[in-house]
Amino acid sequence: MNILAIGAHPDDIELGCGGTLLKASRQGHNVYMYTLTRGGSAGQVIRRANELVNSAKSIGATCLWIDDYEDSKVYLTKELINSIEFFIKKTKADIVYTHPLLDNHHDHRAIAQATMEAGRFIPNIFGYENPSTRNFNPTMYYDITETIDAKVKLINLHESQESKIFLNSNSVKGLSEHRAIQTRIDQKIVNVEAFEVMKLTFEKDLSLLKTRKITNEDLHTPKQVIEFILKE
Repeated sequence: MNILAIGAHPDDIELGCGGTLLKASRQGHNVYMYTLTRGGSAGQVIRRANELVNSAKSIGATCLWIDDYEDSKVYLTKELINSIEFFIKKTKADIVYTHPLLDNHHDHRAIAQATMEAGRFIPNIFGYENPSTRNFNPTMYYDITETIDAKVKLINLHESQESKIFLNSNSVKGLSEHRAIQTRIDQKIVNVEAFEVMKLTFEKDLSLLKTRKITNEDLHTPKQVIEFILKE
């Protein structure tokens, strides 16, 4: 599977689906990360970018792209939709993880809405939860018990954000334990990442459908985007 994780700010992806991406990478899936801002409202952009690169390497991502949209001023525009669609096509994404549609942060909402339109030809889109997310209605759960400690380490790589309460290990683990309890499936499952299903398509055998229509011919990375190729 080709998996594209989209986030508004450095650390959003790790908080929302870091455990899932770690498992996916370890299982041999191709993981790509696209962050739309450089987090200038909450720190120095160079430092935050370096933290994100280190985190993407730890995840085992194939490639990371950091765009240059202005932090806290991301709006639903044609340009935003086109930017996200570009990376969906470039990665030939089978699964996209993004922010939920009713997230309380306006940057997050705009990106979620843009992803739904940009991803009109792909089969699977899931909205992830951050510890600070409100208005979240989980409909899908994924066991990250084996990667929760590695997820905490990913988040700790964002040292510039250590003063934020929702980034501490108690918040991250507490949320994952709460979601595990909600599943009521198995007492051995003690850490879970929850998602909202925004789009889901199955094959005949009930496995997830892979993308079939997307081509990435003649695509060139936009000039404002910093590209980090992490795995050949």
